[in-house]
Amino acid sequence: MSTTVSLPEYTEAYQAQQRQQVLDAEVIYEWECVLRSQDKHLMPWFMAGFFTLLYGLFYYLSPYVIFFYMWACSVAIFSPVSYFLFDVDYDYKGQITPKGIIVQKTERVPEIFYKATRGMAYFGIGVCLIAGLMMGPLAFVGAGAFALLSFKMTGFHKQSEVEVFPFSENHHYRLVISKVNDLYQWDIYMFLCDV
Repeated sequence: MSTTVSLPEYTEAYQAQQRQQVLDAEVIYEWECVLRSQDKHLMPWFMAGFFTLLYGLFYYLSPYVIFFYMWACSVAIFSPVSYFLFDVDYDYKGQITPKGIIVQKTERVPEIFYKATRGMAYFGIGVCLIAGLMMGPLAFVGAGAFALLSFKMTGFHKQSEVEVFPFSENHHYRLVISKVNDLYQWDIYMFLCDV
């Protein structure tokens, strides 16, 4: 005689309950590392080479000294921007609890970029007010509607991405180390949860 046990219904409330149990459980093991892609150092060189070719062509076609200054400014601005923003590093924190695994990723972008974004948002608000007073509400029709996004960007700040992987009590887990994806430096591989 076999008995069947009904599984709980997989609803949003059940998922939230499982997630909260993992977050409230005692941490057994915790680790932190910095995730940096292996080819991160190549992006500033690529940007410098791109601007060198672009402004070199401009200088060849019309030899004005202003192109040299524009090249120097472009390389000085876009090399750090490409290093910090285009291929960003992550602070990666993992926690193992008896109920599951918690993974937290935070971008390692310097605070000056967030301050600059908030400053440009306040500037955009000023432009919106002036445009609204001078041209009326038609200033915000079509592409002008993107100017209204500056109101949302005033609260732009660093946020952590938290993922929770609850354990299922009916499964056996094993550790499998696979070197399929060596995207990051220092032999750090992506976390894969395979049941």
